[in-house]
Formats: sequence, C-alpha cells, structure tokens
Amino acid sequence: MPPPAPAPVPVVAAAAAVAALALALFVPHPAVAQARALRDAEQAEASFVFAHRLGSGLYELSGRTLQIYRLPLEWRLRAPTPTRPGLTLTLPVTAGFFDFRVPDVIETGLPTNISTLSVVPGIRWDYRIDDAWRVAPFVEAGLARDNGTDLQAQVMTAGARAEWHGETRWGDGRYVAAFSYAYADPRQQPVDDFALLTHSVQLRRPWQAGPRGHALQWLPYASLRWYADPPSTPLTANGLRGGTTARVQAEFGVTFGTVVPLKVGRFDLPALGVGYRFGENLSVFRVIIGQPF
Repeated sequence: MPPPAPAPVPVVAAAAAVAALALALFVPHPAVAQARALRDAEQAEASFVFAHRLGSGLYELSGRTLQIYRLPLEWRLRAPTPTRPGLTLTLPVTAGFFDFRVPDVIETGLPTNISTLSVVPGIRWDYRIDDAWRVAPFVEAGLARDNGTDLQAQVMTAGARAEWHGETRWGDGRYVAAFSYAYADPRQQPVDDFALLTHSVQLRRPWQAGPRGHALQWLPYASLRWYADPPSTPLTANGLRGGTTARVQAEFGVTFGTVVPLKVGRFDLPALGVGYRFGENLSVFRVIIGQPF
C-alpha cells in the first residue's frame, strides 16, 4: 500500500487557525500588534534553514508570531529485536507561517501561502537496550525554502537520542538526552551549522475521564538546551542576517492529551500544550503541537 501523502495546504492552514486561537488564549499579546524587529538571539529561532529542527508549535517572539508545523511522516521498515536494530524511513515535512494573527482570519481568511517549507527525508535506527532504554541514531538530508524571498538551502542533520521510560515517585517518567549536528548551505550565501545537546524530562499524570470514555492526562516537562556550536549567521524569513544564538536555553511547560490518542480517520490527534523557552536575549512562548521535544 503506498504511503499517505503529506497534508495539503488547506489542512495545514486550518490547523494554523486553530493553533493561532490557542495562542491568543494562552499567550498575552501586546496592545499594539504591529511587527517588531527580532532580537539577535530570536533571529536564530526564526531561521528558515533550521526550522525542521525547531519542533512544531507557535512561537511568540517580540510580539511577532512564528508558526511551525512539522508533519512527522515515517514508515517502519523493520521492528527492533534484542539482536537487531529497527529501521525506520522518515520524511518530516515542515511548513512555516510568519506574522499570522487571529484577527487575520476575520479580515483575510485562512492563510493560503506557506512562508517556508522543508522536506528532509532520512533514516533512523532504533536500538532496544532493555525494557527501559532506547537509543536511536539518525541521518537526514533535504531542502529548505523561503517562499517569500526565493532563498533555498540544502540541509543535513545527523544525531542520536537516548530515551528512558520508567516509574518514578511522581508517576510515569520519561528522560531524553539528544545530540544533533545540523548543516545548511544556502544558495549564494555562506554555509551555517550548529551542534546542539539537550536534556529533557517529562512526567505523565492521569487527570480524569475524557470524551467517549478516554482518560485524560497532563504531562509537565522541562528541557535544557546547550548549543556547543551555535549558528553563526542566522537567516531569518525575510532574508536578514546577523545576531547570535542564545548558547544556553531552558524551557518548561505542560501538554494535555488522552492516554489512548483520539483518532480522526487513520490519524492520531496530537497532544496540545504551552511552554516558555528563555535564554540570553531570548524569550519565546510556545503553543505546543504534539511532543514538546
């Protein structure tokens, strides 16, 4: 059976409107909604060449809204066993919308154009160490494009993540240590890269009965991000250059969902949540779609 096609633009646009409404409910906006210049550390967060590594969510930076939707399409080629790693083909498709606000839905309707688009296929190996630990190295390579300025970049990422699941005194716990190296070669622009190490923890806490008898849960999390080699010349969605990445960043937040994911057709509905990422000259509010890390 052929793999499912990526979600069409109207589906992504509808998700943008729903998520933008969530941003309006959870994140305080300044009285004046005009776009402001991004601070240096925020420019790296908005770099279109590395948007595929940023993670799905809505990012509020200096009163401006950056929306990233990462569709984690993947197909398992073989399952892991105690003697052989699993093998998964990945095709993350990342779409970005910049400076889209809830009032825009009333004034101009849903967005019809994707600001940035990344298609970065790859391969992931899944090693089952024991009942609690999993290790998953991966490689990805593809293209990122800014449709507003016709900038395009070849991007590559390699890395690995170690993940632990188990019981703690506070409930079911999850710990993830991940390292990634990303490289971007924009056309007629200097190359850029970064090396990132993250440590993240998350708890799973039951809540109450939900729709159609599905049990609800809330999942608080915290994450520490360290750029061993930060991006040197970040490219923003409007083609501007300059700025430096906040080398050390922290984030905390919470997501909400059902213990057994609700389905729409063949697709699982993702968990939703809110988070706050901060560092030197960096202050980012997130509305999280799916996993926070």
